[in-house]
Amino acid sequence: MYVLAIDGGGTKTSAVLCDEHGNIYAKVVTTRSNPTAMNLHYFESTIHTIMQNLQRQNSQVFSAIHSCYAGMAGVKELQAERTVEEIVRQYVPSKAIISVENDAIIALYSGTLGQAGIVQIAGTGAITMGYDLQQTLHRVGGWGYLFDDEGSGYDLGAQALKAIFQGYDGRGRATALTDAILNYFAVANVPQLIKCIYGEEHPRTVVAPLSKYVAAMADQGDEVANKILEDACQKHYRAIKSCYKQMIWGTEHVPVVLVGGVFKNEGYFLPKLQQLANADDIPLQFITPLLPPIGGAVIAALKELNIQPYPSFIETFQKK
Repeated sequence: MYVLAIDGGGTKTSAVLCDEHGNIYAKVVTTRSNPTAMNLHYFESTIHTIMQNLQRQNSQVFSAIHSCYAGMAGVKELQAERTVEEIVRQYVPSKAIISVENDAIIALYSGTLGQAGIVQIAGTGAITMGYDLQQTLHRVGGWGYLFDDEGSGYDLGAQALKAIFQGYDGRGRATALTDAILNYFAVANVPQLIKCIYGEEHPRTVVAPLSKYVAAMADQGDEVANKILEDACQKHYRAIKSCYKQMIWGTEHVPVVLVGGVFKNEGYFLPKLQQLANADDIPLQFITPLLPPIGGAVIAALKELNIQPYPSFIETFQKK
């Protein structure tokens, strides 16, 4: 069986043609496809380009697609599912199943391989999503960068900038984040950061990448950066705990998949979050993904066909 899988995020979009063995027959990696962060015309154009590219790479497999699963940031908020479905339907066989969901689902499946659990995403944005034993979806957070997305790359980057400006003013402690981020933007002083931040690019795409410097400076012992990370950990745990308590579980440990660039420092977040759960006597088991999110999208597409991936799926998929 051939499936089309799409992982559309706030930074980039990936799409593959794959089978249940994990063999990839075509692959595209391109710009973001989050309708909340881009013009709708540009969003539609991006999806069209992806479909055309995959079709050119392997028209034979493309014409034999049985299922398409698109996990895309922002589609639920703007009710853009129909837009994606209509575009995809122009290219795939008429009998193909098309499912368009929040990208949190494919992130969950990247760790649980289609099983129930909770996923905590912290990339450009942040969201908590649970899928329980009654196959009910529960969502916590992820309501947008202006007032939510706590613990996201954008949130960490914004907290870093806040600390830098407060330190510059004398309203806060000095931090190593200042020199690191001045070097990143190649400017000489803090006031010059303003023109870098308030430019033509969407604020999320400018601020979110700064989160890596929070982790880096925390590793070097910077107190301000450490406090930002500690606060982020607490924010994630509150969301996960809230999600867990709204769901129905048995007596087993519930897997919690940590996905996104913020969690690249898994040596920090995994034990911290596990410690918080243990202290509350909540049976959560924090894990990292076995596959990238696009692999979770393949699992979801196969699940729509009631097909289990082969035991060698992960190994084969990761080779591509």
